[in-house]
Amino acid sequence: MNSTDPKDRKTKFCIYCGKKIPTNAKKCSYCFEWLDDEFSSEDHGSDVNNSVDKIGENKTSPDSYLKNQNFNKKPRETNPHYKNTEEYSKVIPIRRFYLLMIITFGLYSIYWFYKNSSYLRDEFGKDINVGLRTFAFALIPVANIIVFYELLNDMKKLIEEKGLESYSSGLNTCILLFFSLFGGGFLVIWVYINVQEYFNDFWRIHESSLPIRRKFNNGEILVMILMPIIVFILILLILVIVYIQNYPY
Repeated sequence: MNSTDPKDRKTKFCIYCGKKIPTNAKKCSYCFEWLDDEFSSEDHGSDVNNSVDKIGENKTSPDSYLKNQNFNKKPRETNPHYKNTEEYSKVIPIRRFYLLMIITFGLYSIYWFYKNSSYLRDEFGKDINVGLRTFAFALIPVANIIVFYELLNDMKKLIEEKGLESYSSGLNTCILLFFSLFGGGFLVIWVYINVQEYFNDFWRIHESSLPIRRKFNNGEILVMILMPIIVFILILLILVIVYIQNYPY
């Protein structure tokens, strides 16, 4: 025999989505809303019992009936653990992008390549090995040009699907290669900035409801700290090697 005492029940109904969940649940496993004790279904036992009776009378499923009821009797409040959590658009303001490239001596491009490759895989289901591509881009000559072209080409298709003006993947790749071979460091940065402007146009439309982050995020701050240190260590190693070669023991 089923008990009518709410305290004896092993399940209750979520006040937000109406799904059946364990009585001691603090957070709904369906809609992920945090539940307040004062608004749990234990405090509304009579409402739940009446709802169950009406479901039987109307021969409707519990889910379809409960979704039509006004269980959300309290405005949603943000859980204190997530008050500072906010999702931002993937747009990178050009002035911030330029500063990141300058501070890191252009090595931010590796992080930039990794992030954009991750977006293609995670957001659009592109079947790519992000780690392997990034390794090739950062360390393997010739292969780095190929994977750069592929990244630009994949993004170009998405941009054109939005009906936006796009760029030439081949031309930008050739310009990057030319400037890289002939020491045009600042001109290389121009290629990235040119491409990023098109990326920004795409993300503004694709994520129109998300705000644009104006400040540096944690990943960018970490890159700005680590990259100059890495460059300094590499320069120091080169100087040590040159010194040893010129002044052997």
